[in-house]
Amino acid sequence: MNTEFLQSLKYCRTLPSIPVLAIQILSLCQDTKADSKKMAELISHDPAFAAKLLSLANSGFYARIQHQITSLTQGVTLLGREAVAVLAFSFSLYRNLRGDEFGSFDHQRFWRRSILASIAGRALAKQAGYENYEEVFLGALLQDIGMLALSVVSGDAYHKVVQDAAYCHHRLQELEHQQFGSDHAEVGVWLAKEWKLPELYQDVIGGSHIQDVADEPDARSPIEQYVAVSGVIADIWCWPETEQAVCEALSVTQSLLNQGAETLDPILHEIAESIPMISTLFEIDLGAPAEIQQTLQKAQTVLLNTSTV
Repeated sequence: MNTEFLQSLKYCRTLPSIPVLAIQILSLCQDTKADSKKMAELISHDPAFAAKLLSLANSGFYARIQHQITSLTQGVTLLGREAVAVLAFSFSLYRNLRGDEFGSFDHQRFWRRSILASIAGRALAKQAGYENYEEVFLGALLQDIGMLALSVVSGDAYHKVVQDAAYCHHRLQELEHQQFGSDHAEVGVWLAKEWKLPELYQDVIGGSHIQDVADEPDARSPIEQYVAVSGVIADIWCWPETEQAVCEALSVTQSLLNQGAETLDPILHEIAESIPMISTLFEIDLGAPAEIQQTLQKAQTVLLNTSTV
């Protein structure tokens, strides 16, 4: 990152900031001495999320339950502290950074892709048997957070860069370097350090670009690889050209994870099933049920045709 651009970041007074409660909950999750009751007490300070948490606990999305969950402590115990911390952080982050203060930047499109990527990353890691799949959910959500900082610092100039890149993240990174001497992954790492996020997420954000990970796939941690793949899988629901997006996702999944259509197909199913619940949690439109199923069917057709060639 060049010095001039770094200075513009440092002295920008309108950069996005992280909610204090979100940081407290994430820190509490890392405290081995903290119990579910203590986390529940902290969450109770955010009534909106507390209500969301109880709704999620009773939905069966995370676990099948035999009786109704009526208290936050029960909800935290059922879902697990890590899942609760990740969801609380994600919910707070989205709620505080989704407004119109970013000028011409299309934050609806940004958050739609980010949240879909978090669902995709979680599904991918879970199917692979990766124990800390909740970390992948948050890592995928944070991977492009530098775009928000760029939109604030550079305004309409960044809006044009995003427009020129269309739906291609490779092209976006190239244009960012040409225009600003840096890209949103580098800016995201800087922002994560300013927020004092765990080093794990700083590394994930820094390694979120496909070309970086593909160069040395064995040198990257599993979470970095899952997050890197999550964005291109999310693009299946974001790109206008579904077939092209599926082919790109399949290519990246094969090159980074050595997995093919047989792996991608059930992941797409899980994403489609998860979208309604996550849409409700974040209060964001990720697509109407008919639209979600239509995209899934198109993707399945592409995968089937690819596997029979």
